[in-house]
Amino acid sequence: MNWKKNVSFQPHGPPQTDESIELLENAIGVRLPEDYRSYLQTDGGGYVDDAFASCTCPTPFGEMNITELHTVSEVTELLNSTVTPRNMVCIGYGHFGMTTCLSIAGLDHGQVFALDTEMRYYWDEDTLSRYPHLDDSIKEFFRQRDAGELPERPWGYENCYHVADNFEEFLAKLVSASSES
Repeated sequence: MNWKKNVSFQPHGPPQTDESIELLENAIGVRLPEDYRSYLQTDGGGYVDDAFASCTCPTPFGEMNITELHTVSEVTELLNSTVTPRNMVCIGYGHFGMTTCLSIAGLDHGQVFALDTEMRYYWDEDTLSRYPHLDDSIKEFFRQRDAGELPERPWGYENCYHVADNFEEFLAKLVSASSES
């Protein structure tokens, strides 16, 4: 699959070595999903010029934004994040507090999530009133939240939004912001 036909990608450097991937796996105590390992071995990490991917559930931010996919060393530096669920690693980030996470354990092993570090799920009416021009999908999210109509999510996932069932599917969903216009 050639995921780079839909986005602009500038690598940070050479592909990641098997040794560096194994050091990360030793640090997290599990083997990374094969499709993510393959990405690290071929592409390694780099900038993605304002790419978007739609989530599979309602979100308080619209589409997920991503501007960088992390290298092994960047993933390792973020292992002690206090906002990321313990069964996930941060594999990328975007604008406005958007972090891309990969589940490495549990029932959702290998799945990709958008982690909203701005914790918009908890925004109250006063905060929302400061943003009168929100996209209709965002307004609908908060309407559903207030009406108790949002799909139930596991505890600890209040600010995590499912993007893809695996890393390869995630890459296939990425679309450049310039092509969305």
